[in-house]
Amino acid sequence: MTALSQPAARATELPRSAGSPFRLGLLLTALASLGAFALEGFEVLTHPLSGLDVGIERAVQGAYWGPLVAAFGAVDFLEGLKQVALAAIGLVVVFLLHRRGFLLMAWGALSGGAYTLLQMFIHRPRPSANLVHVLRHTNGYSFPSGHAVFFVWFLSYLILILGRRYLSRPLYIAAWVLMAVVVAIVCIGRLYIAEHWPSDVLAGLLLGAGWSFLGLSVSRLSDPVLHA
Repeated sequence: MTALSQPAARATELPRSAGSPFRLGLLLTALASLGAFALEGFEVLTHPLSGLDVGIERAVQGAYWGPLVAAFGAVDFLEGLKQVALAAIGLVVVFLLHRRGFLLMAWGALSGGAYTLLQMFIHRPRPSANLVHVLRHTNGYSFPSGHAVFFVWFLSYLILILGRRYLSRPLYIAAWVLMAVVVAIVCIGRLYIAEHWPSDVLAGLLLGAGWSFLGLSVSRLSDPVLHA
């Protein structure tokens, strides 16, 4: 680890009990996030269409977003196999630059399979053109938002695995701020284009965060990164 990156590394030390295979705080956070996701999934299964979803989506579509509309389209482009390719590139980069963090990054990539299975199980239809303005019709199901899941785990793990190793503390903090901005653009864009309902996006955030925290809670996966 370079001297430049040491402040960032110390800022993200997450202790665990001696001899424990888990970081209890992160494990409880993961279970809380995944539990909230499960509750929302149950609500969607029992009430597939929500008036609150429709109202929020119409409000987002009715707002003026200016140049962010182009960003919404760019994010929308990164779907399906393109996300798979980007995840593969991330895995290769981590393998080359911080090989001990590869298992944690691989755990993050497995969220794609979990997301796909959950979409097939819940099979919620995407927003309908008779309720909101659909800018692009897409096949598949709506719950949860795969974009939200992907960008949460992908960016957070890249920052933790590579950022805390190679960035100074100011740049490391800036990376987290930039991630928050990107994730916000992703979430708003999914509603603006009408690929998802707001509850789909919230569920994607919960699943992505829960999956990420769960990986970090496993000491065998996170110790090579957090104690590098």
